[in-house]
Amino acid sequence: MNTKLSLKQIMIAAAMSAGVSVVINAIVFLVGHATGIITDDVMIQPMQPLQIMPVIMASLLPTFVGAFVFFLFEKYSSNGFRNFSILAVVLLLLSFYSPFAMIPGASVSYSMALEVMHIVVAGSLLFFINKAKNR
Repeated sequence: MNTKLSLKQIMIAAAMSAGVSVVINAIVFLVGHATGIITDDVMIQPMQPLQIMPVIMASLLPTFVGAFVFFLFEKYSSNGFRNFSILAVVLLLLSFYSPFAMIPGASVSYSMALEVMHIVVAGSLLFFINKAKNR
């Protein structure tokens, strides 16, 4: 039987995912910055290096947007988790292009640190939604 999650269950899963994503991505950022992988000479925003607050926001916002998209899949399709998982993986793979192509001066290790952050957000959301589905 394919049980569907309510909006409340999805938002609880999203909140847990967001918490985990923020903590892990903050650690990745702080360790990367301390070791020189993430440097202040690469400008992400106009004339500003990457800071911790944009990392936190980039962990929170996509998680809740993704959770809402999952809610729509869950509500309007017969196999919402499978369809959402496919979309999430495709978007994750497409996101791998941006740090390498769109950040001038970023080293490979800098770009890889950003890729890890993308994987953390997508993986965490899929994990917590799947966990909620299997309860």
